Amino acid sequence: MMGLGHGFGMFGLGGGSIMMILVVFLIGYLFYLGMNNQKISTHNQQVTGSNALEIAKSRLAQGEVSFEEFEQIKKNIL
Repeated sequence: MMGLGHGFGMFGLGGGSIMMILVVFLIGYLFYLGMNNQKISTHNQQVTGSNALEIAKSRLAQGEVSFEEFEQIKKNIL
């Protein structure tokens, strides 16, 4: 007589096969999330750099920073 953990598991597959499939899907999903997160952070850096340059231009126009300071800020941003 077969008790729990012996013979075939759910859906006619061995319990180890189901666990292996779940682990493969989990690794694939984590890889997908990592790649998606990398694209989002790259996009955010580009937007932030562009906004920072606009702020620096505005500060130069208002006379809050000198042209030399603006050039240094621009060099640091880009």
